[in-house]
Amino acid sequence: MSTIHIPVLSKETIEVLLEGGGKAYIDCTVGTGGHSHGLLSQTPEDVVVIGIDKDEQSLEIAKDRLKAFGKRVTLLKGGYEELDKLVKPIEPGPVSGILFDLGMSSFQLDEPERGFSFRDDGPLDMRFDKSQDFTAEKLLATYSQEKLLYLFMKFGEEKWSRRLSRVIFERKERKPFKTTVELSDFVRRNIPRRAAHKTLARVFQAIRITVNSELENLKRGLIRAFDLLDIDGRITVISYHSLEDRITKNFFRILKNAGFLKVINPRCARPSKTERMKNRRSRSARLRVIRKISEITEEMTPKEIEELEVEKELGEEEND
Repeated sequence: MSTIHIPVLSKETIEVLLEGGGKAYIDCTVGTGGHSHGLLSQTPEDVVVIGIDKDEQSLEIAKDRLKAFGKRVTLLKGGYEELDKLVKPIEPGPVSGILFDLGMSSFQLDEPERGFSFRDDGPLDMRFDKSQDFTAEKLLATYSQEKLLYLFMKFGEEKWSRRLSRVIFERKERKPFKTTVELSDFVRRNIPRRAAHKTLARVFQAIRITVNSELENLKRGLIRAFDLLDIDGRITVISYHSLEDRITKNFFRILKNAGFLKVINPRCARPSKTERMKNRRSRSARLRVIRKISEITEEMTPKEIEELEVEKELGEEEND
């Protein structure tokens, strides 16, 4: 088992962050340290990186991987939804660039005991932060049929949502689900075989997003990141599915229209064919980049931003 996650769109992300210059960067999803290693390797000794992650295992790997950079790197346990509280005690000075690499890492997916993969047998966990009490098992044990339908439709965009929410609810009332294989085998038995792989990916995605409050946390994280960012600083966001990309795109659009930022790449960057061949998990990645040109004024205390659209109706067309 490899414990090192291969960072996606690393060259493009680091290049665009460094174009803005500056002395302090924040990696909001440091994981096992891939992007941070690239940033630190390509910058002078007076440049620092603050790395944040909820996953203690990932942080331990990042700590070892980045130890050669000494005091240039600070690693913190926490989520980007509380970015301001995490960073404030450190007083890093003007922040020139902030990176989000969303979703789960290869390291997490490849650990069966984390419960993220429908291919491997493990507990129904799916927590990024293992100190959190709420797990996938608890979700399935406590959610009503209506709530299961909502999350499968909204966060999985799954056409078999109605059937699956009904049969999963009926089954868990008789016998609760305990493992990933129990759940994946049950889903396979209740949908056409040809749909099994994609449906399982969507069902597990929907449960994981809900367990970790990923979309609401992303909205809060983007707001806090923009507040922390220095004028002319840059935010880069790498997303892997349409839901998180939509939140990012809408956030940038609202602030661009209000005159607070400039979009660096209106058409989001995608991995090259070479990168997709080397790392299959990069194939759905999208990179969006903005440059901050003004602080958000008090008049726009972002009620508009807080109401960012998180979901779309099924069947709505997706555009870049």
